[in-house]
Amino acid sequence: MKKIIFTLAFCAIGLSSFAQKADTFEDKAVTLIKLTAGQQFDIMTEPIVEMIPEKNRAAFKKELAASTTELYNKMADIYTESFTEAEIDKILAFYATPVGKKMVAITPELTKKGMEIGQAWGMELQPLMAKYMN
Repeated sequence: MKKIIFTLAFCAIGLSSFAQKADTFEDKAVTLIKLTAGQQFDIMTEPIVEMIPEKNRAAFKKELAASTTELYNKMADIYTESFTEAEIDKILAFYATPVGKKMVAITPELTKKGMEIGQAWGMELQPLMAKYMN
């Protein structure tokens, strides 16, 4: 009987420590970054990917994806310094709601449209900047 209890306790401790490792504060921060900034990063890198010859794009995309893992881990440090774990949990809970899922789904299109508006605005600023360059 003692062996069974010991074995169950050992398994429970092992499972709980595994669960903690899989869902650390840093992991939660990376998940949040992927939900929010990840799509924007994809949009920003599209023009770069298109500059790569077609025959090399798959390999480039693979290495680019690997580099984003390191980027997300570095960014996670900023998030864990700026938010508590409870706050990140609440933000992730929002993104699990229907409106949060919608926000994630339409963010790429909003970002593209926002970039277009920003580019047009930048072009409109050129005459104003020229006026003050002298």
